Amino acid sequence: MQTIVINLPSDDARWVDVRRQFYRAGLRPIYHEATDGSGLSEADIDSLYSAELNRRQYHRPLTRGEIGCYASHLTVWKQFLDSGQGAIAIFEDDIDIDTDLAYVLDALRRSPVEADLVKLIGRRREKVLERVPLMPGRELVRYRRVPSLTGAYVLTRRGAQKLVAHRQPFGRPVDVDIRYWWECGLEVLGVQPYPVRDSATSRWTTIENRHVRAPRGSRWAKLRLQARYSLLNWSALQAARAVAEPATRGPRPAARRQFEWPGRHDVA
Repeated sequence: MQTIVINLPSDDARWVDVRRQFYRAGLRPIYHEATDGSGLSEADIDSLYSAELNRRQYHRPLTRGEIGCYASHLTVWKQFLDSGQGAIAIFEDDIDIDTDLAYVLDALRRSPVEADLVKLIGRRREKVLERVPLMPGRELVRYRRVPSLTGAYVLTRRGAQKLVAHRQPFGRPVDVDIRYWWECGLEVLGVQPYPVRDSATSRWTTIENRHVRAPRGSRWAKLRLQARYSLLNWSALQAARAVAEPATRGPRPAARRQFEWPGRHDVA
């Protein structure tokens, strides 16, 4: 499984640091030059980002850095689909990794549990529906609420197909868009304990200027969107459970449900 690290050339120190970590873990990452949002033309932005979608989906306009970040992931997804590979591990550059990351990736490759996307980074506490063993000391989890953060994840071909088909143009940041898994039928799992964490350098992100004044009313818009997310997420989980647990069979542990993984089925 290839490991890709997204990095801006201007953040060379981050690339040097994260590459050293990967080498220590026995992995050889492939460099992917990130899209610099500040260098995008208006035509480029219009082809990637929809201001109309943004007004409906998010509480403020995206910064050029956020647009560039999403474009970077989108480019990796497309290149991955062109490669013919079954799965790929994608990382941002402001992370710290555990030394057993190679074993985690190999365990995911061999796992019979099927998924579209597996998150390798998240919050310390997550709302989880179910857990299944992955390897000694690690579990696969299915979320009650998918966390944000796109610093590290494994993506399958089917997952990339869904994202590329449904996320052009986009109106939210990439990590927020993935949280809305039901919009494109994305099956999202996670590995816990997470083998990847935000590094200290993530506090000084180049993606977003956090000192920009938020538009008037954005706080209340954010609260409304959070409430709407909770309702839609709950409804989608109930619908998924109804499919997985037919009433004629009675309830059964959701952990027995199998998710898509490379090699298990043909990709449409």
